Amino acid sequence: MANTETASNRADGGVRSIARAVEVLELFDVDHPLRTLREVVESTGLPKTTVVRQLATLASLGLIVERSDSTFALGAGFLRWVTLAESLWEVGDDARSVMSRLVETCGETVNVYVRQDMNRISIAQVEGTTTVRSVVEVGVPYALATGAAAKILLTGAPDHVIARLTENMTDTDRDLLRSELSDIGEAGYSITHGEREFGASAVAAPIFSTEGRVVAALSASGPTSRFTADRVGRYVDAVTSAAAEITRVGLGSVEAFL
Repeated sequence: MANTETASNRADGGVRSIARAVEVLELFDVDHPLRTLREVVESTGLPKTTVVRQLATLASLGLIVERSDSTFALGAGFLRWVTLAESLWEVGDDARSVMSRLVETCGETVNVYVRQDMNRISIAQVEGTTTVRSVVEVGVPYALATGAAAKILLTGAPDHVIARLTENMTDTDRDLLRSELSDIGEAGYSITHGEREFGASAVAAPIFSTEGRVVAALSASGPTSRFTADRVGRYVDAVTSAAAEITRVGLGSVEAFL
């Protein structure tokens, strides 16, 4: 999965049993819609008896189902939240229209990322038009430390977020990171090559609230081979212009959560 740390670690002192249950649920994704008991035990590192109890509890709540072939999958209980979550976190039509036009301009995949504690999450995506393209999973937490969108979101993050981030990154100097973020904030965009994933590049720009806060990052990402010097210049112009337009038209009702 794309998560850089487990739910138990992200809970940061929260109720451990809940965090462990979420950790089990996070094992299921588009690449792994089914899991065996052995896979869950090996992936979580928990005792088999503990995993069996967790799966039984989740099954009783309709969140996990055991199939006839003894594999496990997400249960129908999630359906009640899927439509609700989509409606609450869906960007507005105007913002999505801007995203689609940006894809037409640069051909790369476009995402809107928001910060959720120490992670960044894509809440909207329009895939690129090329055969080889960069695609992330919407709603999945990614590292806040790497990538163009992450750097944009960090320019608007409070000091305690920077402090926590650098505490967990022994190879990153807090003052140097602050200086880098200051430069990015002044420039109004960020460019990265291979930070999140080798061979992938991105250009990102901030989306602001009516109060002037950085509430999201708009990014265009794709294979580094296409992010040549001349193209990057055009991408920067296109992304910053699109981000400014979304700032004007707004992200829609989702802004109430940002």
